[in-house]
Amino acid sequence: MKTRVTHINDWTIEFYFSFDIYDKERILDALVWADAPDSLISKVSKNIMAGRLNEGFCYSNPFLRRTVLGTGIAESGPEVLDSMVHEIIHICQHVAEEDKMNPFGEGFAYLGGDIARSVSDVVCMLSCPHCSGA
Repeated sequence: MKTRVTHINDWTIEFYFSFDIYDKERILDALVWADAPDSLISKVSKNIMAGRLNEGFCYSNPFLRRTVLGTGIAESGPEVLDSMVHEIIHICQHVAEEDKMNPFGEGFAYLGGDIARSVSDVVCMLSCPHCSGA
């Protein structure tokens, strides 16, 4: 598993990339840190233990301005990118709703770019078969 913590718009975002069943406790601890509801923690735990490819989640706590995002092992490089874009859009939606940001404006688009840039090296490494060993 690869991890990254980034700070954007006064939010702390914890990323967990290419997780598997052995990473469950660390991810669940992060969800507790973000004060996620028990029902979500239980659902994420079950999904991690199922070990399915191409799974992900994103939880944001707007009061604490914390997000935990995870993507499991992907079946291909394009799926790595697809999963990350999908989950980054969720982060942008959470931030936009809390900060009353126009989802059709430039600020929203720049937010997505800033988040993507903060993890681009990891996403590139995981999506490249020559770099990740996939």
